Amino acid sequence: MTSQAVRNSALLSIAALASRLLGWVRLIVLLAAFGADGRLDPYLAAFKVPDIIYQLIAAGPLSSVLVPLVVRMRAEGDTARAHRMISAAILIFGLLALAVALLALLFASSIANLLAPGIGAAGQEEVAQLSRILAPSSVGLGIVAVASVWSAASERFIASSVGPVVYNLSVIIFTIFGASSLGTTAPAIGTVVGAALFALIALLDARAGGLRLVRPSFGEPLLLRALGSLAPRIGGLLVIQVVLTGLVAAASTLGAGSITAWSYALSLVQLPLAMVAGSIGTALLPVAARVLAREGRDGLARITRTSLGAALWMLIPVALLGALLAADPARLVLGLDATSAVGTMLAAALSVLLLSLPIQGITSVATRLCYGTGDTTGPVICSVAGATTMALSVSPLISLFGFSGLALAVLVGELLESLLLLLRLRMHLGGRLIRDLVQPVGAVLVVALLALLCAALLATALGTLLTRESLLLRALSDSVAAAAALLLYLALSARLGLAAANAPLDALRHAVAALRARVGVGS
Repeated sequence: MTSQAVRNSALLSIAALASRLLGWVRLIVLLAAFGADGRLDPYLAAFKVPDIIYQLIAAGPLSSVLVPLVVRMRAEGDTARAHRMISAAILIFGLLALAVALLALLFASSIANLLAPGIGAAGQEEVAQLSRILAPSSVGLGIVAVASVWSAASERFIASSVGPVVYNLSVIIFTIFGASSLGTTAPAIGTVVGAALFALIALLDARAGGLRLVRPSFGEPLLLRALGSLAPRIGGLLVIQVVLTGLVAAASTLGAGSITAWSYALSLVQLPLAMVAGSIGTALLPVAARVLAREGRDGLARITRTSLGAALWMLIPVALLGALLAADPARLVLGLDATSAVGTMLAAALSVLLLSLPIQGITSVATRLCYGTGDTTGPVICSVAGATTMALSVSPLISLFGFSGLALAVLVGELLESLLLLLRLRMHLGGRLIRDLVQPVGAVLVVALLALLCAALLATALGTLLTRESLLLRALSDSVAAAAALLLYLALSARLGLAAANAPLDALRHAVAALRARVGVGS
């Protein structure tokens, strides 16, 4: 990874941490307002509608196709042409998002039947009503998608950093002040307002990066080719979102609060995933295209090994320690009783989903690297294969393992997708990509297992010292054990000079040095 990519990745990691921490606050506020008895299920089910739009348009597809084009045009000095192309894209996808919002308004009842077949007629009616309220947020997210293309091409990540924070704050504020009088309508309105503010921030950031809205050029050959290559990507994502929506529908049949438990487990896992793999992948996209143009396959192979190794170095210990120790701290933070149905389901799903973190990290980073080579079809094929595996395995896994079967289906599908993506990358880069990763990742796994053993022993020792049994004390002892194990992992990685740890440790040293310099200047 280049120094600029490392700095951008660090910025995005900090922003992702702030956003995800606020996301936790949002989850806590929602549970405090509506409880864990199933009253929150309709809102979380209805939220799948704008979430699908975000995933189809805003969460990567446009950037994967358009960012390399904008980077190339600007590098060639053809900025005016880039302005015309982005102006056309904003109009196209803004209208597309508007059309989807109108469809959500017109067919809200049918959508509710698909999203939550197991929550009863009254619950489905609430899902339909909330879907109508949430529909306008799709337009804001469509604007965010295109405006963020220009910002990413300029290696500006202010909107990507600040926008999600504002979005979460909007939901939190509306829930706190409106839940008692408006019910679940309050967070739905907060979602719409947050999406509108996110869109405004994205436009202002893109304008600060030099974007000027001009007469659009719909006949731009590069745009037409980009849209053509984008079609299979969106089609593949649609398949994935249908499968993930099917998982929500399956959860709705497993009892009151099951949608809440499943949605919260997924949200909690996104914190480390977004901080690590998402941040690395977002920062890598413009860098990968540039390195490939300047250094060829050898340069791209170098940053591929570095970025995948760094992601795995950060995610493997989190996965192992989280699967062992995260359940009680998560339930404590969310205010869930350890013996409640939602608390039990959350713990079961969270442990399995955390184990899938390194696999999801490979998927996220490898997908962006494929995009950097101009390959948008390969990741689609891999994603569809993984999603299909999820869909085929979820029913038998639920019958065998109950609620945990949902998370196991995700793990199996993600594993297949990550393996296919690595094979795809090896095809583009040549050499021995997978073999080159085995040794450094094996060393990381050994060190992480030693840290896990330390955590298990320490948690057991602390547990024997507890004078009384309580969720608070168990959560505190588990948190202390996890923190000690992570410090041991960090120390061993530095001491042994693990290759996969070099880039993140260098970034950490740079951040500490910069902080010390600022403190020294201030004093």
